[in-house]
Amino acid sequence: MPEPTLTALEFPQLLRVVQTYAVSDLGRDFLGALKPLADLHQIQAPFRQIQELRELQYREGPLPLTDFPLLTPWLAKATVRGSLLPPEAFNQVVQVLRLARHLRHYIRLGGDLTPRLSALADKLRDLTPLAEVIQQCISPHNFILDQASPGLAQVRRELTDTRERVNRQIKRDFFQPAFQDALQSPLISQRHGRYVIPIKADHKGVIPGIIHDQSQTKATLFIEPLAIVEHNNALNLLHNREKREEEAVLRRLTDLVRNHLDEIRLTLTTLGELDAIQAKVKFAEEFRAREPIWRTKGGVDLRQARHPLLVQQRRELSSAPDVVPVDLTLTPEHRFLIISGANAGGKTVALKTLGLLTLMAQSGIPLPVDEGSELCPFAAVEADIGDPQDLSQSLSTFSAHLKRALKMLADLPERSLILLDELGTATDPTEGGALALALLHAFYQRGAYGAATTHLPILKSFAQKTEGFANVSVVFNEETRRPTYRLAYGVVGASNALKLAREMGLAPEILEMAEGYLNTDELRAYRLLASVEAAQQHLAHQEMELKRREAELDRHNHELAVRQTELEAERTRLVNEAKSAALARIKEAEAEFKAIVRRLNDGIEPWGKLRQEFSGRQAKLLADLTPEPAPAPAPRFLPGQQVFLPALGLTGKVVAADIQGGRLEVQARNVNLRVSPEEVTPVGGEAGKAIKSGTASGFHRAPAWFPSLNLVGLRVDEALPLVDRLIDQAVLHGQEKVDIIHGVGTGRLKRALWDHLKHHGLVKELHADANPGVTVVDLKE
Repeated sequence: MPEPTLTALEFPQLLRVVQTYAVSDLGRDFLGALKPLADLHQIQAPFRQIQELRELQYREGPLPLTDFPLLTPWLAKATVRGSLLPPEAFNQVVQVLRLARHLRHYIRLGGDLTPRLSALADKLRDLTPLAEVIQQCISPHNFILDQASPGLAQVRRELTDTRERVNRQIKRDFFQPAFQDALQSPLISQRHGRYVIPIKADHKGVIPGIIHDQSQTKATLFIEPLAIVEHNNALNLLHNREKREEEAVLRRLTDLVRNHLDEIRLTLTTLGELDAIQAKVKFAEEFRAREPIWRTKGGVDLRQARHPLLVQQRRELSSAPDVVPVDLTLTPEHRFLIISGANAGGKTVALKTLGLLTLMAQSGIPLPVDEGSELCPFAAVEADIGDPQDLSQSLSTFSAHLKRALKMLADLPERSLILLDELGTATDPTEGGALALALLHAFYQRGAYGAATTHLPILKSFAQKTEGFANVSVVFNEETRRPTYRLAYGVVGASNALKLAREMGLAPEILEMAEGYLNTDELRAYRLLASVEAAQQHLAHQEMELKRREAELDRHNHELAVRQTELEAERTRLVNEAKSAALARIKEAEAEFKAIVRRLNDGIEPWGKLRQEFSGRQAKLLADLTPEPAPAPAPRFLPGQQVFLPALGLTGKVVAADIQGGRLEVQARNVNLRVSPEEVTPVGGEAGKAIKSGTASGFHRAPAWFPSLNLVGLRVDEALPLVDRLIDQAVLHGQEKVDIIHGVGTGRLKRALWDHLKHHGLVKELHADANPGVTVVDLKE
C-alpha cells in the first residue's frame, strides 16, 4: 500500500496503539512493521493464530510471556571471532532460552487444537546444553564461578592462601604494642591493588616501606611495609593469571554462543511474533474487536464500525465525546458511495473509518465492529484526504489533489479501494464538479470500489441516477440542530452551511446578507431541498431505529432460545442424576436389609432390636427417596390461636409461643404439650374446613387408636421415651389404660419401667397382667 495512503488513514498511529499491548521491544518492532496484504490466505493466517491463542488462554490461563532482553548487540559482537561477551550477556541468553522453554511447553498444552501456534513453538530453541554450560560458569549475579575451569579454581585458591598469609604477617609484625603510637588504626587497606597500613604522618619513619597514598587531611600515610612487598608482587601476578583464566572462560562461552547464533536469532524472532499475537488478543478484548467474515465476491459490510483512534481517545480522556458507530456498506451493485451532508457532520471520519479498518483487516488486526461484519480484501487501498498542498513543488491544493488522482489511475489494480475527500473542490465548482464526475467514472470503469465526500450538487445528482453509485448522508438532527454522526443510505445530505454558521454565532445581519445574495429561486430551492433532505433523513433515522430494534429483538429471542436449551439440558441432567442417585440408594438399602436379615438368621442379636433398626433404615430410605417439598414461609403463632396437631389428629389452642428455643405450648383436651412449630398447622378459614373434612393437604387424621406398646428387644434408654409418648397420646384420646409388652427376660426392663411409671403424673396405678411379660397401666382421668 502507498505510504501516503497509510499516513492519510493514520495507520501508523493505529499501530502505536496496538504496540502498547506488547511486552517486549521485539514485539513492538514486529507490530510496527505490519503492512496490509492482498492475498486472502496470508491475511487469514494471523487471525487463526489470534483465535488459537484466545482459546488456549481460556483453557490454560494467560500466556506466560514477559519482557525479555533484545540480545541484538551481544549477538552482533559474538559474530566477530575472538570477541568476548561480558558475563551479563550470557545471563541474558539464558533468560531468553528459559522463556522459550516455558512458552513451548505452554503452547503444546493446546495439542491438535493449536496447529499454527505449535508451528511457532517448534521454532523456539531452549538449547539446554548451552544454557547448562553457561549456568555452570556464570552466577545469576554475573560473577564467573570457580568451577568454570580447573585453572581458574586453582589460581583463586592460591590467591586466597596468599591473601591470608599477607594478613597474618601484617597483624603479627606490625599490629604490636611497639607500633601502637605509629598506627593510625589497626586496619589493613588496599591502594592500587597492594596491601597497605595507615601510619600517622609524623611517624612515617617508624616502619620502613613505600608510601602509596595519604589522607585528605594529610594526617595519615598509607604505607606498604617492605616486609610484604614480595607478597604483594605475588598477589599481582596471581590477579593477572586470574584475569587470563576468566578471559579463557568467556572466550569459550562466546564461541559456544557463536555456534548457535542462527537458532538464538530464530528464537528471538519467534518470541517477538508471539508477543505481537498476544498484543492483538489484548487489543481485541479491550476494543471489542473481531475478525470479519471474509468475502470472495467483493464488497464491504462493516456493522457498527468504530474508529479505533477515537475509541482510544475516549479511553484516555473521559471528557472526549462518545464514539458513534456507523454502518459502512459497499456491494457489487453499489460500489461507490457519495457521502454528503453538513460540515463537521462526520463525513471524513466515516471515510477514514472505512479505509483504516480495511487496512487493519488486511494487516491481521481485529476490527472494532459488531458480529456479522464482512470484508473482501482489496488489491490496493488509495486515499486522498486532507490538504496535500506543497509549496516546495509549486503545487496548489487543486493541483496536488489532481496529481494524486492521476497517480492513482496510473497504478490502479482491479478491485481497489479508492477514498477521496472533498473531490472537485479548490477550483471553480462547475469545472471541478465535471472533473470529479469524470474521475469517479474512470475509477468505476477500472473495477474499483470507493467512497468520496462532497458538497457539490452535481455529484449528489450523479450518484442518485447512475448505476453502481449510491448517496449516503450524515444525519443532521433538526430538533437539536446538531449532527448525529450517523449515516443514512439513499439520502442526499445538505451542507447546512448557513445553519452551521448560525450555530457558531455568526451575526444575524451577516446571515441575512448571505441569504440576500441568493436569488429568490435559489433560496426557494435551497429551503425546499433542505426540507426534503430533512424528511429523508428523518425517514432514514426511523428506518435505522427500526432495524436496531429488530436486531435487539432477534438478539433477545436468540438469548431466550439459548437459555431455554440450557435449562432443558440442565433439567435432563438433574433428572438423570436423581435417577442414578435413587438407584444407588436403593442398592445400598438392599444391601443393608440383607445384612439385617443375615444377622437375624445368625440369632446373635434380639429380633426386637433388629426390627427397630430395620424400621429406621426403611424410614431413612423413604426419606432419601422422597423429594424435598418447596420451603414454605413459616407461619407465626400467637397465644389463643387454634392449631391442629397432625400426629395426634387433634385440635388445640396455643397457650404460649417462643419458649425454650422457639417451641410452642399447646393445650389439647386439657393437657398442655410442648411442640415445635413444624408439628402444628394453623386452623382458620379454608384450613379449618379442610381439617374438619379430613382433606387438608400436608397431614392426615391419626389412625384408630390401639393402646399397646411392644418394647421387646429395646434397651431401657430406648424404651422409656416411647412409653412417655404412648401415655401422652392415650390421655389425649381419652383412654383409661394401656398395655406395655416388655417380655420376661432378666426382668431389668420391667423393673426400670415400673420405677419410671410410679412417679409419672398421668399414671394412676400399675398392675401385672395374666401374662408376666405384660404390664397394665391405669391412667388418671
